[in-house]
Amino acid sequence: MATTSTEPTPKGVAQLATQRVRLERLALLGVFGTQVAPAALVREANGDIQRVSVGDRVAGGTVTAIGEDRLVLSRATGQKVLRLPKG
Repeated sequence: MATTSTEPTPKGVAQLATQRVRLERLALLGVFGTQVAPAALVREANGDIQRVSVGDRVAGGTVTAIGEDRLVLSRATGQKVLRLPKG
């Protein structure tokens, strides 16, 4: 897990991260928290951004796991693994 910072997010970064855009699919934006209580930011295809934890519902599924670079979403059709973009 990433370490926490007490510095505020730069305004330009916050504006870019919270823009409403249409995406073709669900996207994992970030993972944070602790190993005991991980959380993630997910952007849905309609542009909505949600903070989620294990057990939360998002995009028609349930978050079943959050790792350092991924989120596992369980749906009736199976599991979907969202990964952070490499960069």
